[in-house]
Amino acid sequence: MFSLLIADDEALEREGLELMIRHILPDTFIFLHAENGRKAIQIAEEERPDFIFMDIKMPGIQGLEAVRQISAKFPSTKIVMITAHDYFSYAKEGLALGVRDYLLKPARREEVMDVLKLLIAEKEEEKRLRNEQLELQEKLSQLIPLAENELSLLLMLESVQEVELDQLASLLKIQWHKGYAMVLSFSRNSKKEAEDFQLAKREIYESVKQLTKPNLSCIAGPIVGHQMALFIPLPPGRPGYSQRVISLDWGERIRGFVEERFRLSLSVGIGSVREGWDGMSRSFREAVRVCADDNELLSVRHYDDITQSSGQAIISLDDEKKLLDAILRHNKQETAERFSSLYELLEGKGNSSFITLRGEIIGLLLFLCRGVQSGDGAELITSLSGLEDRDSLRTTAMAWLGSFIDGLKEGREQSRSHVLQRALHYIGQKYKEDISMEQSAEYVNLSPHYFSKLFKQHSGETFIDYVTRLRIHEAKLLISEERLSLKEICYEVGYRDPNYFSRVFKKATGTTPSEYRLQIEKQSPC
Repeated sequence: MFSLLIADDEALEREGLELMIRHILPDTFIFLHAENGRKAIQIAEEERPDFIFMDIKMPGIQGLEAVRQISAKFPSTKIVMITAHDYFSYAKEGLALGVRDYLLKPARREEVMDVLKLLIAEKEEEKRLRNEQLELQEKLSQLIPLAENELSLLLMLESVQEVELDQLASLLKIQWHKGYAMVLSFSRNSKKEAEDFQLAKREIYESVKQLTKPNLSCIAGPIVGHQMALFIPLPPGRPGYSQRVISLDWGERIRGFVEERFRLSLSVGIGSVREGWDGMSRSFREAVRVCADDNELLSVRHYDDITQSSGQAIISLDDEKKLLDAILRHNKQETAERFSSLYELLEGKGNSSFITLRGEIIGLLLFLCRGVQSGDGAELITSLSGLEDRDSLRTTAMAWLGSFIDGLKEGREQSRSHVLQRALHYIGQKYKEDISMEQSAEYVNLSPHYFSKLFKQHSGETFIDYVTRLRIHEAKLLISEERLSLKEICYEVGYRDPNYFSRVFKKATGTTPSEYRLQIEKQSPC
């Protein structure tokens, strides 16, 4: 039901209007009455009616002033002015205040019914739109965490596709140009610690989000293995050194919070401030590299501090790209040699801690994982994070490099196979027409020269031989049916010259079409 406030200084007018409306639309309204403008404002504030029928001329606060005050507070309330002919100019002023309609006294039954039906229809439509908006907001609220997880995973696994990242950032209403990554690594030094972490993992994740998101405006990634990543924007105007100090303070704060609340050891790695999505991924790799276990001197470590103070060997982006290039060229020997060289550089002849070395190798392989467009980043992190010695780390990393190359080769073969299947399907549809290799190559979007080589490699015969074989096979079937003349069969299978067809047929079968037909007829039991 709807609520309707009737404001008029004459009781008979109010009661008469209510009686009329009850008769027109029974069981539709709850009625409220006000004898003046002040009372109308008071009831509107207390009851918030859906509709108001407001008389213009009343003692005390006039109808227009009451409309002005009510509309300012409750703009969704629909108001209809009731006026005598002498005050029609006031009614027009009311329309300017947002009054939905007006009625002239004495209001006729049909006019009142039309106005009420219009108001009810508008109210129901507004209600429908509001429900749709609430449903959309509810769905969006469910989608936001998924979008945040997806964005953070794309950055963590270095699957950086600018369009996709920008779309997710737009959905999350994120606008930043610079930022850094922070990686939280939960200790698994003992079986009990590992079990406690698994039991509390969901609560840890939610608690860290509640602590960091309001204060750092960050993107909180899911817990992958035993690590959780935060991607934090750099506030404008804040210098890099100041931000480094602040980020280390926050790392300590998060570590203290986790260790006090969950009784779990935590180490924190923080990457450099970098620009763009690609820079955020690189900052994440840096954070992974310097993320140390609790047996290290520091539990919260910043990449810039480590590289500038310890003399630790750092792989250059150029070296990473050369290794990636060897993988993309499927050169396993060069890949192994370049990786061995980088591994020895990072190992530092045994001076580098295993935890640091493992973080460096994970970061390097994540970069390569992105470069070969592999979706195995999460599995890679899990498999390498569980290793406890240098030999298994090196062996496992080499196995991953080999799998990258094998995956690229397999993908290339699958792609070539798919192209060939499309080409064979096209030829199967067109071989009875004047089809050419150039047309087929264009259909699969390859150059004729490359298509010719690819076709021969995968089918074992040239394009012309393949089409000829299809045509001759079809011709033999048609000859055996004895429905068409040899000339008709010639045209039916894609040839335009019967003499040429005869020569091609004889070359393929050892007999002319006429001789083949005779052989078929002799074999026939009839």
